[in-house]
Amino acid sequence: MKMSKSVIEKATELLKQKDIKAMILSPSANMSYLTGFNTFPGERLLVNILTDTGENIFIVPKLYESEVKEKAEFDQIFSWNDTQNPIDILKDVAERYNLNSCSIAIEETMWFTAFHKIYTSFQDVNYIHASEIIGELRQCKSSLEGDKMRKASHAADKALKNILKNIKPGLKEYEVRDILEAEMKNIGATGPSFPTIIGSGPNSALPHYGAGDRILQEGDAVVMDFGCLLDNYCSDMTRTIIIGQASDKFKSIYAILKKAQQLAIDKVKPGVKACEIDYAARKYITDKGYGDYFIHRTGHGIGLEVHEMPYITESSEVILKPGMIFSIEPGIYMEGEFGMRIEDLVMVTEDGVEVLNQFTKELIEIS
Repeated sequence: MKMSKSVIEKATELLKQKDIKAMILSPSANMSYLTGFNTFPGERLLVNILTDTGENIFIVPKLYESEVKEKAEFDQIFSWNDTQNPIDILKDVAERYNLNSCSIAIEETMWFTAFHKIYTSFQDVNYIHASEIIGELRQCKSSLEGDKMRKASHAADKALKNILKNIKPGLKEYEVRDILEAEMKNIGATGPSFPTIIGSGPNSALPHYGAGDRILQEGDAVVMDFGCLLDNYCSDMTRTIIIGQASDKFKSIYAILKKAQQLAIDKVKPGVKACEIDYAARKYITDKGYGDYFIHRTGHGIGLEVHEMPYITESSEVILKPGMIFSIEPGIYMEGEFGMRIEDLVMVTEDGVEVLNQFTKELIEIS
């Protein structure tokens, strides 16, 4: 689906404000957001160039030309075939649109093979991160994007609710992962929005563990961090459950974590700095004696990608604005023993916050 012209107009205005002559994007979520077109990056040069005059240009391999014309917002397409050198087109575009001896914003995740062709073709250019332009736009979601992410979050909630009855001692971590991912697809998701984490027992103390062949046992804590991709938008949530009965120690620490997460959520509203959200959770956990066991940031933005701006960290000076959507996910990890994390997505509203996940945060014990 072609994107609204307003996105391109906003990006063009930012280019002018920041005295950046153009922005160059390779296949990515950024390209999808700006133009409506995306594909898997390959060895053939395919880039989108937006100039500060609003000219929206594609340079594409001939075999992509029809698809770009059908799906993308553009003003000009330059196509090339395998008998041609795309550097010749790049040099022509650089001269035609006065893109030498200037500042250009460029996709941070661009393949080196593509960047090298651009670097070779454009003369005396100061390259800066495209996130200064496109990231600034993407971090505040439209009402339509908010609706999509709300639906994706509710789908993840529903999937977890539906499969809890199937979780039991004797299952392997990857079997729980497979059951959960199958249920998300059954609900209507394209698939998981990132590799699902199912960490049991001591593996629950590894924040980005994955899902292995460890067998779930009585007394295990199980960190379940997952999300689904629905209508191109991501969800992301974490719940920690117990196989059997939780120990008094686990219950006590879990209550601290649950309170810390709620304190951070309660802090969210327009005008607040992102670091204040992090501080609200981190200070409470630290005051209770577990600060050394909270070893990552409190949250991250999410949308077309599972990690994007804004980032909720101790040092972030980003001012929250309506439409920003990010996770709040403090965790406490006792190495070799157990870990726990609670994560919801929240959206900044005009006067406060909406929590997109509705699944309970009460400690669940699987009998």
